[in-house]
Amino acid sequence: MIKRCLPLAAPLLVLSGTAGAAGFGTSQYDFAPYVGANIGILRYDESGLTTVSPSLIIARVGMPLSDYFGIEGRIGTGLSSDNSAGAAVSVGTVGGAYLKGSYPILPTFSVYGVAGLGTLSLSRNFGDGHTTTTGLSFGVGGDVALRGALGLNFEWTHFPGGTDAGYSYNSDVFSAGVSWRF
Repeated sequence: MIKRCLPLAAPLLVLSGTAGAAGFGTSQYDFAPYVGANIGILRYDESGLTTVSPSLIIARVGMPLSDYFGIEGRIGTGLSSDNSAGAAVSVGTVGGAYLKGSYPILPTFSVYGVAGLGTLSLSRNFGDGHTTTTGLSFGVGGDVALRGALGLNFEWTHFPGGTDAGYSYNSDVFSAGVSWRF
């Protein structure tokens, strides 16, 4: 039983030790607006094709409304394309407006979910070529407060899918980044 719980408890112990060493006296949930940047990988999965994963960067700006709720806006662009068997995909633009529900686990660590309106523009060298989809976007992640106003962030986000020449596709982003509270 202990061996099963140890992999789950280890990250929390590291985070709590880091927080104690940083000398925190206040919570990361002080309702200060923040800006951030995430670098990530888009997982593009289309019927009949091998998954491709171009990279992207996303700028974030947000405002906590309470310990548990906030709002966040995002905009980004692709950094590199990826291809498989001659099929190449790159990110044109990405953006969204989200409601954010957070649950503080430690004074310096929270898990959260986001849901809102997202848009994703892709360039492909096959099928319909360029496409933009807009619709429901959602995800889950975590925020870690570091010393001062600096924080870390990690997240999985699902963007609206679509069809390409009759084949359906889905897009998910896995990202990590930094944030700065004012």
